[in-house]
Amino acid sequence: MADTSDQRRGATPPGALRNPKIDAAIERAVQLGDPAELLALLDRSSGLPARRGGGRAPGPDLGPNAPLPRVNLDLARAVGAAIADRGAPAERLVRALCSSAEEYALIVAAQALAAIAAIATKDAQAEGAARSGRPPRARGGRGGLDPLGELGQLAEDPRRVVRDGVVAALRAVIAARGDAVVGELSSWTDGYLQAYVALEALAERTLLTGLSAGAEVVARLEEAFAISDRSPRADERLQGLRLLRQGMPAQIATLAGRFPEVVRWLEEKAQAERPESRDVVAQAIAALRKGSFSDAETDRLAAALSATAPPPRDPSRIVQGTRKRSKGRR
Repeated sequence: MADTSDQRRGATPPGALRNPKIDAAIERAVQLGDPAELLALLDRSSGLPARRGGGRAPGPDLGPNAPLPRVNLDLARAVGAAIADRGAPAERLVRALCSSAEEYALIVAAQALAAIAAIATKDAQAEGAARSGRPPRARGGRGGLDPLGELGQLAEDPRRVVRDGVVAALRAVIAARGDAVVGELSSWTDGYLQAYVALEALAERTLLTGLSAGAEVVARLEEAFAISDRSPRADERLQGLRLLRQGMPAQIATLAGRFPEVVRWLEEKAQAERPESRDVVAQAIAALRKGSFSDAETDRLAAALSATAPPPRDPSRIVQGTRKRSKGRR
């Protein structure tokens, strides 16, 4: 997501909310638990298409390669941080944003949840340092909200612009909390869209430099691959399953660049029997080949995949020249 012209004019610098009208609208929204006035104020700077008839109907997901609106993510982050700073009284507003049908409301909600998680982490670390020098594991947020759980619900939204906002928010949570979050993402890898978002959030090179939990990363990959590999045939047309399979090859290649154990895991997956799963492995090997991996390593992986390929059909049992009787029927 890129900045809009409003951002370039300096109306809302990244990471800080400098607009008193928006700040006052946030305060009223927190008191009322109703985001309507706030969303109307944010509408022109959101970067999303203008409202029609006073509301924005949910738009269709146009696929992974379709052009997206230039969503003002910096504004959403600033508003989310300002909401989180209100503490427990803002819980009702955050829940209202999470239940909205509007894309930008959900993007703002995701950033607010990320900010709540960051504040809870800092509070827990300060408390732990004061007591024993060992920070406790921060899980919930202010006011009883579970930021990671709420983000997991938002990750199931079928619209890519919303999912991208959740990915950005989850990356902020991972940056704030580190390796502990990677383990907690096991609750995300039992659903197609959630698993895709979890892996997409992890597969960011700058973020990965601050992580050391390679075993947990492999565990999340294994869980995501397993739900794809074992999915019922009835799910083949589901958006989430398609997206998960499309995204995994590039995600695997990025994660493998940080954690060598991912390469060993991928070699084990070369024994997969399902054609769709084998295709994921083949595309992941191709992505590794395009990256910084040596030809010797990628050739070894390709050979392992070829060695487990199913035998070709017996050519003597293939009936040649069979006429397609349905051709020309109306």
